[in-house]
Amino acid sequence: MTKPTATWFDTLAASVQALGAASREYRMAERAAQHALWNTDPTRVFPVVGAVSVPRRNVVRPHHDALRQLRALHTEMHERTKTLYENAAETYAHGAAAALHSVLLGERPEYVEFNVRPTVPLPDLRALLGEWAGSGRLATLREQVAERKHARAVVADFEFFEDLAGCVIPEWSHASDQAAGLADSAHAYGETAESALYFVLLTGRTPRDGEDGRR
Repeated sequence: MTKPTATWFDTLAASVQALGAASREYRMAERAAQHALWNTDPTRVFPVVGAVSVPRRNVVRPHHDALRQLRALHTEMHERTKTLYENAAETYAHGAAAALHSVLLGERPEYVEFNVRPTVPLPDLRALLGEWAGSGRLATLREQVAERKHARAVVADFEFFEDLAGCVIPEWSHASDQAAGLADSAHAYGETAESALYFVLLTGRTPRDGEDGRR
């Protein structure tokens, strides 16, 4: 029995699903690293005041050393997984948007094709999506991603200036809080764009085709 050949929309959907799955894996890893870091927070966990005598090291405090080393490891892991999650979420958002945009224009890509860099703003698909129920949410998430990407750039500028001037800029805190939600917003955008893609693929038409029943 011959194996059936996958159609273009099967491989395209699988391509988007793989991006979403990768983003979710990194999100879980980032959350786990964050929780592990919290478990060694010095304001929450107080080291047991006990010491031992070790040759050539005099007195060692085992619990204090364990917390210190674990916190360093968890901090490194959290920073790494946070970056990976953010990159994966943005890739998911742009990949799902690119696939959806192509199908809405009548194209039939077999896989997600990255024709633009992630630094380019996400496309505004409201006109092409017409009356699709999630169009408003997709537009809102698009704005959130743009705002938070801008905040991330502002934070980078502040940190550069801080290194040069040796002082903390008050506006840094607000921009940092905004930028912190970039990965979650990008991931949510990717999920919503993926839902729109399924709608278009399953119905075989764009949302606005329903107005007159013709393509």
